[in-house]
Amino acid sequence: MNILVYKGGFTLRELEVISQIQQGNTSQEIAEKLNLSQFTIKKHRENIARKIGSHGKKEFRRFIRNFKT
Repeated sequence: MNILVYKGGFTLRELEVISQIQQGNTSQEIAEKLNLSQFTIKKHRENIARKIGSHGKKEFRRFIRNFKT
């Protein structure tokens, strides 16, 4: 399976999750909108946090708030 990497080293799905978080959606709401499980959304959040080197919720939120898609 080939996975394309986009802006900032994120996959298209990770960019979708970032956009949904920016809109104020919870993981459950994101899962429903993207027709994915909450576990999958949690993994996407973890992957995003790993890629940005975030070590806490505050850093993660700051990144999400400032990220331009």
